[in-house]
Amino acid sequence: VDQFAIRRVNVPDHDSQYGADRGAITSAYLGEALDKGAEKFDWLKKQAQSGQRRGSKVIGVGIGQAFHSAGSNGFDGLVRLTPEGKLHIHTGVGNLGTYSYAVTSRVAAEVLKCDWNNCVIERGDSSVGLPWNLGQFGSNTSFTMTRTNYAAAMDAVGKLKEIAARDLGGAPDDYEIGDEVVFRRSNPSQRLTYAAAAKRAIQLGGKFCGDEMADDLNPMTKAAVRGLAGTGLVGVAKDNLPRTGMVPALAAGFIQIELDLETGKFEILDYLGVADCGTVMHPQGLAAQIRSGAVMGFGMAALERQVYDPQYGLPRSVGLYQAKPPSYLDVAVGMGAEAVDQPDPQNPVGAKGIGEPLMGCASAALLCAISDALGGHYFNRVPVLPDMILNAASKRPQSHTPLQVNTD
Repeated sequence: VDQFAIRRVNVPDHDSQYGADRGAITSAYLGEALDKGAEKFDWLKKQAQSGQRRGSKVIGVGIGQAFHSAGSNGFDGLVRLTPEGKLHIHTGVGNLGTYSYAVTSRVAAEVLKCDWNNCVIERGDSSVGLPWNLGQFGSNTSFTMTRTNYAAAMDAVGKLKEIAARDLGGAPDDYEIGDEVVFRRSNPSQRLTYAAAAKRAIQLGGKFCGDEMADDLNPMTKAAVRGLAGTGLVGVAKDNLPRTGMVPALAAGFIQIELDLETGKFEILDYLGVADCGTVMHPQGLAAQIRSGAVMGFGMAALERQVYDPQYGLPRSVGLYQAKPPSYLDVAVGMGAEAVDQPDPQNPVGAKGIGEPLMGCASAALLCAISDALGGHYFNRVPVLPDMILNAASKRPQSHTPLQVNTD
Protein backbone atom coordinates (compact mmCIF):
# COMPACT_ATOMS: atom_id res chain seq x y z
CA VAL A 1 0.00 0.00 0.00
CA ASP A 2 1.38 3.41 -0.95
CA GLN A 3 2.17 5.34 2.23
CA PHE A 4 1.07 8.69 0.82
CA ALA A 5 -2.05 7.50 -0.98
CA ILE A 6 -3.59 5.67 1.99
CA ARG A 7 -3.07 8.68 4.23
CA ARG A 8 -4.37 11.16 1.68
CA VAL A 9 -7.61 9.27 1.11
CA ASN A 10 -8.27 8.97 4.87
CA VAL A 11 -7.53 12.53 6.01
CA PRO A 12 -10.11 14.41 8.08
CA ASP A 13 -11.78 17.47 6.60
CA HIS A 14 -13.84 20.32 8.04
CA ASP A 15 -16.95 18.11 8.18
CA SER A 16 -15.26 15.25 10.03
CA GLN A 17 -16.58 14.22 13.43
CA TYR A 18 -14.63 13.54 16.60
CA GLY A 19 -14.94 11.15 19.53
CA ALA A 20 -17.65 8.82 20.74
CA ASP A 21 -20.19 11.65 20.67
CA ARG A 22 -19.31 12.42 17.03
CA GLY A 23 -18.75 16.09 17.78
CA ALA A 24 -17.84 18.73 15.23
CA ILE A 25 -14.37 20.14 14.63
CA THR A 26 -13.39 23.70 13.80
CA SER A 27 -11.06 23.09 10.84
CA ALA A 28 -8.80 20.42 9.35
CA TYR A 29 -6.15 20.94 6.69
CA LEU A 30 -4.19 17.70 7.06
CA GLY A 31 -4.76 16.90 3.38
CA GLU A 32 -3.16 20.18 2.43
CA ALA A 33 -0.30 19.45 4.84
CA LEU A 34 0.33 16.09 3.17
CA ASP A 35 0.20 17.65 -0.29
CA LYS A 36 2.62 20.41 0.66
CA GLY A 37 4.93 17.96 2.39
CA ALA A 38 5.01 15.59 -0.58
CA GLU A 39 5.96 18.47 -2.87
CA LYS A 40 8.57 20.10 -0.63
CA PHE A 41 10.11 16.77 0.44
CA ASP A 42 10.15 15.47 -3.14
CA TRP A 43 8.35 12.37 -1.91
CA LEU A 44 8.05 10.57 -5.25
CA LYS A 45 11.80 10.78 -5.86
CA LYS A 46 12.68 9.64 -2.34
CA GLN A 47 10.05 6.90 -2.42
CA ALA A 48 11.71 5.52 -5.57
CA GLN A 49 14.95 5.19 -3.57
CA SER A 50 13.29 2.95 -0.96
CA GLY A 51 15.10 -0.37 -0.63
CA GLN A 52 18.30 0.76 -2.33
CA ARG A 53 21.35 -0.97 -0.85
CA ARG A 54 24.84 0.30 -0.10
CA GLY A 55 26.70 -2.59 1.44
CA SER A 56 24.89 -3.52 4.65
CA LYS A 57 22.82 -0.33 4.56
CA VAL A 58 19.36 0.09 3.08
CA ILE A 59 17.21 3.16 2.40
CA GLY A 60 13.81 3.48 4.07
CA VAL A 61 11.19 6.22 3.79
CA GLY A 62 8.20 7.03 5.94
CA ILE A 63 5.27 9.38 6.43
CA GLY A 64 3.72 10.05 9.81
CA GLN A 65 0.77 12.12 10.91
CA ALA A 66 -0.53 13.14 14.30
CA PHE A 67 -3.39 14.91 16.04
CA HIS A 68 -4.01 16.61 19.37
CA SER A 69 -6.85 18.81 20.54
CA ALA A 70 -5.50 22.34 20.56
CA GLY A 71 -7.72 25.02 21.99
CA SER A 72 -10.11 26.02 24.73
CA ASN A 73 -12.22 29.05 25.63
CA GLY A 74 -13.92 30.85 28.51
CA PHE A 75 -10.83 32.42 30.08
CA ASP A 76 -10.19 36.10 30.79
CA GLY A 77 -8.16 38.79 29.04
CA LEU A 78 -6.76 41.96 30.61
CA VAL A 79 -5.11 45.01 29.04
CA ARG A 80 -4.44 48.53 30.28
CA LEU A 81 -3.73 51.88 28.60
CA THR A 82 -1.78 54.19 30.92
CA PRO A 83 -1.57 58.01 30.99
CA GLU A 84 1.90 57.67 29.45
CA GLY A 85 0.26 56.19 26.36
CA LYS A 86 1.66 52.69 26.92
CA LEU A 87 -0.36 49.53 26.32
CA HIS A 88 0.17 46.99 29.11
CA ILE A 89 -0.89 43.45 28.17
CA HIS A 90 -1.39 41.27 31.24
CA THR A 91 -1.02 37.56 30.53
CA GLY A 92 -0.73 34.30 32.40
CA VAL A 93 1.43 32.83 29.63
CA GLY A 94 5.05 32.20 30.59
CA ASN A 95 8.16 32.00 28.47
CA LEU A 96 8.51 28.33 27.56
CA GLY A 97 10.82 29.09 24.66
CA THR A 98 8.10 29.09 21.99
CA TYR A 99 7.54 32.89 21.96
CA SER A 100 3.86 32.23 22.72
CA TYR A 101 3.89 34.70 25.63
CA ALA A 102 4.67 37.50 23.15
CA VAL A 103 2.90 36.40 19.99
CA THR A 104 -0.45 35.82 21.71
CA SER A 105 -0.11 39.20 23.44
CA ARG A 106 0.52 40.90 20.13
CA VAL A 107 -3.09 40.26 19.17
CA ALA A 108 -4.14 42.93 21.69
CA ALA A 109 -1.68 45.40 20.17
CA GLU A 110 -3.00 44.77 16.68
CA VAL A 111 -6.65 45.10 17.70
CA LEU A 112 -5.87 48.43 19.39
CA LYS A 113 -3.57 49.42 16.49
CA CYS A 114 -0.69 50.13 18.85
CA ASP A 115 2.99 50.29 17.97
CA TRP A 116 4.50 47.06 19.31
CA ASN A 117 7.44 49.06 20.65
CA ASN A 118 4.96 50.99 22.79
CA CYS A 119 3.65 47.85 24.52
CA VAL A 120 4.59 46.20 27.81
CA ILE A 121 3.91 42.50 28.49
CA GLU A 122 3.11 41.90 32.15
CA ARG A 123 3.73 38.25 33.02
CA GLY A 124 5.29 35.84 35.46
CA ASP A 125 4.30 37.67 38.65
CA SER A 126 0.78 37.81 40.07
CA SER A 127 1.63 41.07 41.85
CA VAL A 128 1.51 42.89 38.49
CA GLY A 129 -2.10 41.78 38.00
CA LEU A 130 -2.60 38.66 35.92
CA PRO A 131 -5.93 37.37 34.60
CA TRP A 132 -7.31 33.86 34.92
CA ASN A 133 -5.77 31.94 32.01
CA LEU A 134 -5.45 28.32 30.95
CA GLY A 135 -2.29 26.43 31.83
CA GLN A 136 0.31 25.96 29.11
CA PHE A 137 -0.31 22.35 28.17
CA GLY A 138 -1.95 20.28 25.50
CA SER A 139 -1.20 22.63 22.59
CA ASN A 140 -3.84 25.03 23.97
CA THR A 141 -1.98 28.33 24.29
CA SER A 142 -2.19 29.82 20.80
CA PHE A 143 -5.92 29.32 20.25
CA THR A 144 -6.99 30.08 23.81
CA MET A 145 -4.83 33.08 24.60
CA THR A 146 -5.30 34.89 21.30
CA ARG A 147 -9.03 34.81 22.03
CA THR A 148 -8.66 36.20 25.55
CA ASN A 149 -6.38 39.03 24.42
CA TYR A 150 -8.75 39.80 21.57
CA ALA A 151 -11.70 39.98 23.98
CA ALA A 152 -9.86 42.32 26.35
CA ALA A 153 -8.64 44.55 23.54
CA MET A 154 -12.13 44.82 22.06
CA ASP A 155 -13.43 45.85 25.48
CA ALA A 156 -10.77 48.57 25.56
CA VAL A 157 -11.73 49.71 22.05
CA GLY A 158 -15.35 50.05 23.14
CA LYS A 159 -14.36 52.13 26.16
CA LEU A 160 -12.13 54.38 24.05
CA LYS A 161 -15.06 55.13 21.75
CA GLU A 162 -17.40 55.73 24.69
CA ILE A 163 -15.00 58.23 26.25
CA ALA A 164 -14.55 60.02 22.93
CA ALA A 165 -18.33 60.27 22.47
CA ARG A 166 -18.73 61.67 25.99
CA ASP A 167 -16.09 64.34 25.46
CA LEU A 168 -16.43 65.16 21.76
CA GLY A 169 -20.11 64.44 21.11
CA GLY A 170 -21.99 61.95 19.01
CA ALA A 171 -22.29 58.20 19.56
CA PRO A 172 -19.53 55.62 20.16
CA ASP A 173 -20.18 54.14 16.72
CA ASP A 174 -19.21 57.49 15.18
CA TYR A 175 -15.60 56.88 16.20
CA GLU A 176 -12.68 54.83 14.91
CA ILE A 177 -9.18 54.09 16.20
CA GLY A 178 -5.76 54.24 14.55
CA ASP A 179 -2.20 55.39 15.26
CA GLU A 180 -2.95 55.32 19.00
CA VAL A 181 -5.76 57.88 18.78
CA VAL A 182 -9.55 57.61 18.77
CA PHE A 183 -11.10 59.95 16.20
CA ARG A 184 -14.44 60.88 14.69
CA ARG A 185 -14.97 59.36 11.27
CA SER A 186 -16.75 62.42 9.87
CA ASN A 187 -14.14 64.80 11.24
CA PRO A 188 -10.79 63.14 12.08
CA SER A 189 -9.54 66.35 13.69
CA GLN A 190 -11.88 65.56 16.58
CA ARG A 191 -9.69 63.11 18.43
CA LEU A 192 -8.24 61.91 21.70
CA THR A 193 -4.85 60.28 22.06
CA TYR A 194 -4.72 57.01 23.97
CA ALA A 195 -2.77 58.80 26.69
CA ALA A 196 -5.50 61.45 27.02
CA ALA A 197 -8.22 58.79 27.00
CA ALA A 198 -6.40 56.89 29.77
CA LYS A 199 -6.29 60.04 31.91
CA ARG A 200 -9.97 60.63 31.21
CA ALA A 201 -10.78 57.03 32.18
CA ILE A 202 -9.21 57.63 35.59
CA GLN A 203 -11.30 60.78 36.02
CA LEU A 204 -14.52 59.04 34.99
CA GLY A 205 -13.90 56.01 37.21
CA GLY A 206 -16.33 53.09 37.19
CA LYS A 207 -15.87 50.53 34.44
CA PHE A 208 -13.43 52.75 32.57
CA CYS A 209 -10.60 52.52 35.11
CA GLY A 210 -11.37 49.15 36.70
CA ASP A 211 -13.47 50.29 39.66
CA GLU A 212 -16.30 48.22 38.19
CA MET A 213 -16.13 45.02 36.18
CA ALA A 214 -18.29 42.27 34.70
CA ASP A 215 -19.72 39.63 37.00
CA ASP A 216 -18.65 36.73 34.78
CA LEU A 217 -14.93 37.29 35.37
CA ASN A 218 -12.96 34.75 37.40
CA PRO A 219 -12.14 35.80 41.00
CA MET A 220 -8.43 35.81 40.13
CA THR A 221 -9.08 38.29 37.32
CA LYS A 222 -11.26 40.43 39.57
CA ALA A 223 -8.47 40.60 42.14
CA ALA A 224 -6.02 41.65 39.42
CA VAL A 225 -8.36 44.39 38.19
CA ARG A 226 -8.87 45.71 41.72
CA GLY A 227 -5.11 45.98 42.05
CA LEU A 228 -4.88 47.96 38.81
CA ALA A 229 -7.95 50.16 39.31
CA GLY A 230 -7.30 53.86 38.82
CA THR A 231 -4.06 53.43 36.86
CA GLY A 232 -5.47 53.89 33.38
CA LEU A 233 -8.11 52.66 30.96
CA VAL A 234 -8.73 49.00 31.78
CA GLY A 235 -9.93 46.57 29.13
CA VAL A 236 -11.03 43.31 30.70
CA ALA A 237 -13.38 40.62 29.43
CA LYS A 238 -14.11 36.93 29.51
CA ASP A 239 -13.72 35.09 26.23
CA ASN A 240 -17.37 34.57 25.33
CA LEU A 241 -16.67 34.17 21.62
CA PRO A 242 -18.46 31.20 20.04
CA ARG A 243 -16.74 27.84 19.73
CA THR A 244 -18.87 25.08 18.27
CA GLY A 245 -16.32 22.31 17.80
CA MET A 246 -13.15 20.68 19.01
CA VAL A 247 -10.01 22.46 17.79
CA PRO A 248 -7.67 19.95 16.09
CA ALA A 249 -3.94 20.50 15.73
CA LEU A 250 -2.65 18.31 12.91
CA ALA A 251 0.80 17.64 11.50
CA ALA A 252 2.52 15.49 8.89
CA GLY A 253 6.13 14.30 8.86
CA PHE A 254 8.24 12.97 5.96
CA ILE A 255 11.52 11.16 6.54
CA GLN A 256 14.28 9.25 4.75
CA ILE A 257 16.75 7.05 6.64
CA GLU A 258 19.62 4.69 5.94
CA LEU A 259 19.41 1.56 8.10
CA ASP A 260 22.43 -0.65 8.78
CA LEU A 261 21.26 -4.27 8.84
CA GLU A 262 24.48 -5.39 10.55
CA THR A 263 24.24 -3.05 13.54
CA GLY A 264 20.53 -2.23 13.73
CA LYS A 265 21.35 1.47 13.77
CA PHE A 266 20.21 4.11 11.32
CA GLU A 267 21.02 7.59 10.10
CA ILE A 268 18.32 10.17 9.40
CA LEU A 269 19.13 11.57 5.96
CA ASP A 270 16.28 14.05 5.60
CA TYR A 271 13.16 15.18 7.47
CA LEU A 272 10.33 17.62 6.83
CA GLY A 273 7.53 18.54 9.21
CA VAL A 274 4.36 20.32 8.05
CA ALA A 275 1.96 21.92 10.54
CA ASP A 276 -1.75 22.61 10.31
CA CYS A 277 -1.77 25.26 13.04
CA GLY A 278 -4.12 27.83 11.54
CA THR A 279 -2.64 31.23 10.80
CA VAL A 280 1.12 31.28 11.36
CA MET A 281 1.75 33.98 13.96
CA HIS A 282 5.52 33.68 14.51
CA PRO A 283 7.33 31.91 11.63
CA GLN A 284 10.64 31.64 13.47
CA GLY A 285 9.01 30.26 16.60
CA LEU A 286 6.92 27.79 14.61
CA ALA A 287 9.95 26.52 12.68
CA ALA A 288 11.76 25.97 15.98
CA GLN A 289 8.77 24.06 17.34
CA ILE A 290 8.50 21.85 14.24
CA ARG A 291 12.18 20.90 14.40
CA SER A 292 12.41 20.50 18.18
CA GLY A 293 9.18 18.51 18.26
CA ALA A 294 10.68 16.20 15.65
CA VAL A 295 13.77 15.69 17.79
CA MET A 296 11.56 14.67 20.71
CA GLY A 297 9.65 12.32 18.41
CA PHE A 298 12.84 10.63 17.23
CA GLY A 299 13.79 10.04 20.85
CA MET A 300 10.41 8.54 21.67
CA ALA A 301 10.57 6.27 18.62
CA ALA A 302 14.09 4.90 18.95
CA LEU A 303 16.04 5.99 22.03
CA GLU A 304 13.92 6.22 25.18
CA ARG A 305 14.28 2.70 26.47
CA GLN A 306 12.64 2.22 29.85
CA VAL A 307 13.75 -0.87 31.74
CA TYR A 308 12.08 -2.08 34.94
CA ASP A 309 13.28 -4.60 37.49
CA PRO A 310 11.01 -7.62 36.87
CA GLN A 311 10.92 -8.58 40.55
CA TYR A 312 10.41 -5.25 42.30
CA GLY A 313 9.02 -3.09 39.49
CA LEU A 314 11.60 -0.37 40.06
CA PRO A 315 13.00 1.61 37.11
CA ARG A 316 16.45 0.50 36.02
CA SER A 317 16.88 3.20 33.37
CA VAL A 318 18.57 5.61 35.74
CA GLY A 319 20.89 7.46 33.36
CA LEU A 320 21.18 8.90 29.91
CA TYR A 321 23.02 5.76 28.78
CA GLN A 322 19.74 3.80 28.78
CA ALA A 323 17.45 6.62 27.62
CA LYS A 324 19.57 9.15 25.77
CA PRO A 325 17.87 12.32 24.52
CA PRO A 326 18.57 12.88 20.82
CA SER A 327 21.47 15.18 20.01
CA TYR A 328 22.68 16.93 16.86
CA LEU A 329 24.33 13.69 15.76
CA ASP A 330 21.00 11.84 15.91
CA VAL A 331 19.08 14.07 13.50
CA ALA A 332 19.34 15.23 9.90
CA VAL A 333 21.74 18.07 9.14
CA GLY A 334 18.96 20.24 7.73
CA MET A 335 15.40 19.53 8.84
CA GLY A 336 12.63 21.27 6.91
CA ALA A 337 9.70 23.11 8.47
CA GLU A 338 6.53 24.14 6.63
CA ALA A 339 2.96 25.12 7.48
CA VAL A 340 -0.37 25.11 5.68
CA ASP A 341 -1.11 28.63 7.02
CA GLN A 342 -4.90 28.45 6.67
CA PRO A 343 -6.96 30.25 9.35
CA ASP A 344 -9.22 28.46 11.80
CA PRO A 345 -12.64 30.14 11.50
CA GLN A 346 -13.39 30.05 15.23
CA ASN A 347 -10.37 32.08 16.28
CA PRO A 348 -10.35 35.86 15.69
CA VAL A 349 -6.87 35.73 14.18
CA GLY A 350 -7.19 32.20 12.77
CA ALA A 351 -4.71 30.58 15.17
CA LYS A 352 -4.58 27.00 16.52
CA GLY A 353 -2.11 25.23 18.78
CA ILE A 354 0.42 22.72 17.41
CA GLY A 355 2.88 21.42 20.06
CA GLU A 356 2.20 17.70 20.56
CA PRO A 357 1.44 16.64 16.96
CA LEU A 358 4.89 17.76 15.83
CA MET A 359 6.41 15.10 18.07
CA GLY A 360 3.87 12.45 17.12
CA CYS A 361 4.19 12.81 13.36
CA ALA A 362 7.99 12.63 13.51
CA SER A 363 7.90 9.53 15.70
CA ALA A 364 5.39 7.84 13.40
CA ALA A 365 7.35 8.76 10.27
CA LEU A 366 10.57 7.30 11.69
CA LEU A 367 8.88 4.05 12.72
CA CYS A 368 7.35 3.74 9.24
CA ALA A 369 10.75 4.34 7.64
CA ILE A 370 12.35 1.61 9.77
CA SER A 371 9.56 -0.78 8.76
CA ASP A 372 9.97 0.27 5.13
CA ALA A 373 13.70 -0.45 5.21
CA LEU A 374 12.94 -3.90 6.62
CA GLY A 375 10.51 -4.70 3.83
CA GLY A 376 7.33 -4.02 5.77
CA HIS A 377 8.00 -5.47 9.24
CA TYR A 378 5.77 -3.82 11.85
CA PHE A 379 6.97 -3.64 15.45
CA ASN A 380 3.72 -2.19 16.88
CA ARG A 381 5.59 -0.56 19.76
CA VAL A 382 8.01 2.15 20.81
CA PRO A 383 10.87 2.43 21.21
CA VAL A 384 12.29 0.32 18.38
CA LEU A 385 15.91 -0.38 19.30
CA PRO A 386 18.90 -1.87 17.44
CA ASP A 387 18.51 -5.35 18.95
CA MET A 388 14.86 -5.43 17.84
CA ILE A 389 15.83 -4.32 14.34
CA LEU A 390 18.50 -7.05 14.17
CA ASN A 391 15.99 -9.65 15.36
CA ALA A 392 13.54 -8.56 12.67
CA ALA A 393 16.20 -8.51 9.95
CA SER A 394 17.35 -12.03 10.82
CA LYS A 395 13.80 -13.38 11.37
CA ARG A 396 14.49 -14.10 15.05
CA PRO A 397 11.78 -13.75 17.72
CA GLN A 398 11.74 -10.58 19.80
CA SER A 399 12.51 -10.49 23.51
CA HIS A 400 9.31 -8.54 24.25
CA THR A 401 5.63 -9.36 23.94
CA PRO A 402 3.14 -7.19 22.01
CA LEU A 403 1.82 -5.45 25.15
CA GLN A 404 5.27 -4.42 26.39
CA VAL A 405 5.09 -1.02 24.74
CA ASN A 406 7.73 1.58 25.65
CA THR A 407 9.25 -0.74 28.26
CA ASP A 408 11.38 -3.86 28.54
